[in-house]
Parts: sequence; structure tokens; C-alpha cells
Amino acid sequence: MTSKVFVRFINENQWVGLCGKLAAGDPLEIPEDLFVEWSSADLDGRVSDSQIVPFNEFVEQLKSRWAHSYQYGISLIVSGANVFSSEVTIPSKQTRQIAQALPYMIEDQVAQDVSHFHLIMGERSAEGLVPVVGIPKQLIEGTRDLFSQHDLPLDSILPDMLSLPLRDGEWSLMFDGKHLLIKRSELDGLAIEMDAAPVVLASIMEHWQNKPQVLRVLFCLEHLNENVNNWIRTQISGQVADSEFEVEYDEINSNDFQLLCDHLHSHFGAKKPRFDLLQGRYASSGRRGPSGFNWKPLAAMVALFVVSYSVFLHTQAWKMNQEAEQLADSSKTLYKQLFPRDKRVVNVQRQMEQHIKEYQSGAQGQGFMALLALAGEQIHASNRADSSNISPRRVAYDDAQGDLKLDLLVKDFSQLEEFKGKLQQAQLGVETASATQDKEGVKARLKIRSERS
Repeated sequence: MTSKVFVRFINENQWVGLCGKLAAGDPLEIPEDLFVEWSSADLDGRVSDSQIVPFNEFVEQLKSRWAHSYQYGISLIVSGANVFSSEVTIPSKQTRQIAQALPYMIEDQVAQDVSHFHLIMGERSAEGLVPVVGIPKQLIEGTRDLFSQHDLPLDSILPDMLSLPLRDGEWSLMFDGKHLLIKRSELDGLAIEMDAAPVVLASIMEHWQNKPQVLRVLFCLEHLNENVNNWIRTQISGQVADSEFEVEYDEINSNDFQLLCDHLHSHFGAKKPRFDLLQGRYASSGRRGPSGFNWKPLAAMVALFVVSYSVFLHTQAWKMNQEAEQLADSSKTLYKQLFPRDKRVVNVQRQMEQHIKEYQSGAQGQGFMALLALAGEQIHASNRADSSNISPRRVAYDDAQGDLKLDLLVKDFSQLEEFKGKLQQAQLGVETASATQDKEGVKARLKIRSERS
């Protein structure tokens, strides 16, 4: 966001009535005589002069000036006549308990069911006072729907009396043409109709606590003629005659809306005031502008990598499948050499284990078939771990000595010794009866016996 837009409804009561119809489910149609006053400012610039236009024209002007809604944010200033502020005493310091007790504490202060109001609260003071500001839910919901319907980025809804400038130790008072606005703290203020001003001012001076050191009266000269100016001075002087604070009058060469916008822009900038009514369930959602990073080259590189890696994985999978098929074929060939009577070979490992179990249980591991099965298992295991196969050539059994004579072909003498080591680990005694090397490899005869007890 680089710019702020400030706006208010000129005939706000008309808009409040439309929100009531909207809450009843009627379609929202903006009348041509619904006018707004608005101005704008860059975050590092000054506020422009305000202009009054129909709402539909206001929308068109925003669309023509800013192409995207993330480029600016809108603060709507609403009349204090449609908002109330108060302070309630709540003993608990727990935020959850304060929020639960708040509606019941202010129910006597509003003329309607408190459930019809959206409430925000400030921090609890040391004396247990909790400031609270409320606005009708149908007004805030209708306003949000209106701005959302036209894709307008509504960031804040601000009561006009709380948007007044305020100095420490002072109260601020301003006349906006219809109301007297009073602000005595960040979340406490009042909008008084002009006809009721004398009575309400008297009540305020009598009952409001923590009187200020200075009552600062802001005269926006565009709204005031000399008669109104003198009337306000007379009313204020009469009410504060016996008070201990001073009254200072500031004359400002602009209208009240311009004054509020200037203060909000200079004091808060892009920050949200604590008296913003868009909090809790009505909090505005942030908007993110498009990234300036050019992601297309990176996306192309990622896509190329994904394709290349996929091809690599498919190639590796194909090679592994080929090797697995070759290993399975060699295992099956070896099994048939060791057990020629087995015509149907389905699962080499399982059938080999079955032969071992049968022969171990039948001859206690010392018969011909038991030795052959154990030797065959080691040949099968070696061939699975090494691409160079150990090929059995001839098998004989010396029944008197209990030796299995195994003629085989291996790659070299180191492979022969490695195979003998595996047989010994399987609790078999091994002797090399003969071993010669030629162009085919090493041809050896091993004498194998069982060393199991």
C-alpha cells in the first residue's frame, strides 16, 4: 500500500437506512443522491483537498487512479451520532472475563439490545475502568458489503469524535456543522447535536471525572459564521466559568473533514488507530501486491530438472529390473543343477529353505542332501552378491567319510577363498582337494563335511 484514502458519507443517515434494508435481505442498490466526501494522500505526502461526489462516481475515480486495490487503503470516517463510547468498571483483569462481562455492563447505557452492537475495548486502567466503543452490527456489515461489492479496500472505520487531535492533559472540542464533537481520551468521546449542546455540556462538566488542564476548542472556519462562532463561545464560557481549567480557541482555515484527515494521516500514517472499529470478527484482511521477482526462468529450470530427474529414475529402474531378472534366472539355473528332480520351480529361496529344513531334520545335517543343500545355499548367496557366478560342475558324495566333493568354476583364487570362508561360517569343514587356473578361471574341487554336533 502506497496511498491512503479518507472518505465519509455526506448524508450518513440515508446510508444507515440502506444498511437496515440490506440486513433484511433486500438487494443493495446505491441511490444516485448518496454523496461522499473524500480526499487522499501518499504515505509520505500531504492530504489533498477534499471533494464531494456521488458514491458511484467516487468508485469510478478510485478505479481510474489506482489500477489495483493493493495500492491503497480506505479509512471511512463515521459520525459519532451512530457510535457510542463509554467506560465500565470490571474487577477482573483477565481479558477473557472482561470480554464476557462487557455486554452486560453496558446494556443499561444503550437503548437497544446490546447483541445488536459490535464492541471494541481498550486496556483496563489501574482503577478497573475499561473503555468501550460500539457501533450497530448492521451498519458495519452493510458498509463492509458495500465496499467489498465494488472491490474497494476498506481498511478502517473510524468514529469522527475519536479522530480529533488530542494532547496530553487536554480535551478537544469541534463543531462539524451538525454536531459538537468532544474527545477526552483515545477511546472516549461524544457527538452532541447542536440543539442539545447546552444541556449535555452542563452534564459533562458536572459528571465527567479527571477534568483536563485545557479545553481546546477547534473552530473550522469554513463551517462557522460569526453568529455560530459567538454562540459556541458563549455556551462554553457559561459552562466552564467555575472550572479550574483553561479554554483555548484554535481557528483553522479548513473544514472539519480536512482537519480529521490531516490529523489521521500525520499521526498514524499506515498504522491502524486503536479506535478502529474493524477489529475482531470484522478485522480487515491484508492485501499483497504481485511480486516483482521474475519467476519464469526459475520455473523453467525447475521443470527441466524434474523432467531430467524423472528420466534418470526411469532409466535406473529399468536397469535394476534387468539385473533382477538376470539374477533370478541365474538362481533358478543353479537350483535346477542342485535339485534336478524338482521340475516346478516357483520360488527359489523358499524352495531352497524347505530342502534345508527337510534334510536337516531328516539326517541331522550330516547326509548328502543336507550338505548339498547347505553348499547350494552359499553358492546362491554368493552369486546374488557378486556378478561373477560360481558355477558348480560336478557333485559326488563319499558315504564312508561323510564328505561332499564339489567341483566348481570360480573367477579367481580370491573368490575361491571367499566362498570357502562362507562355507565355514555355515559350520561346514572345507578342504581344497585341487585347484588349477586356466583361461576360463579357477577350477577347484572342494571336500565339504558338516561340523555341526
